[in-house]
Amino acid sequence: MQFSIILLHLAGAVMLLLWAVHMVRTGVERACGPALRDALRQARGARIRSAGVGTVLAVLLQSSTAVAILAAGFAVSGMVSVSAGLAILLGADLGSALVVQVLSFDLSWLVPALILVGGAMALKFEARGIKQGGRILMGVAFVLLSLHMIGEATAPMRQSTLLPLVISYLRADYFTAFAAAALFTWLIHSSVAAILLFVTLAAQGVLPVEVGLFFILGANCGGALIAVWLTRGDAVEARRV
Repeated sequence: MQFSIILLHLAGAVMLLLWAVHMVRTGVERACGPALRDALRQARGARIRSAGVGTVLAVLLQSSTAVAILAAGFAVSGMVSVSAGLAILLGADLGSALVVQVLSFDLSWLVPALILVGGAMALKFEARGIKQGGRILMGVAFVLLSLHMIGEATAPMRQSTLLPLVISYLRADYFTAFAAAALFTWLIHSSVAAILLFVTLAAQGVLPVEVGLFFILGANCGGALIAVWLTRGDAVEARRV
């Protein structure tokens, strides 16, 4: 298969992954938006409780960045203290890690059922909560489908003559691997999607484990920079969180 065709298939699969993650997040926000905000308001007390709320929100939203933006907004309004906001962010990081861990398993057998049930909920019901629940299920199905597509698209890369040269360079320069992953994550504005992509590449044997480790570290750094960038013009309390 030509390299340009491989890249086209990979780009399409990555775009589906990004859209699916966005689909899940917006579905949760539309279905449970007020409840999520209430949970954040009530988390301003104990730090352990704040961390737990951050974990749950990150799992639901599939985005620690979204949780960070919410926490920053509440910090500006005084509803959440800076210390509680930091605890929420630590919990959100744990939640994102749990999401990646679950989605990295081979759950492709769930895709048809999720699409069937999610599509029926979205098309046959008028209640907002049920429709958005269907959107969430279909989003999860598309995440799993995109990961399968990424695996298929990258399989021919193992026979590529160019790949060993790239990998050998990255093995000799871990900082470049770290910086490239951070930049990629910042550009796509989704650390979950970036890490899922890197995990899939490693599972296919395209990305060595030692290079993948620095890719993951870079993705976490890039994910942190997203929230910093989005809150750069906010009040001091938001930037502290």
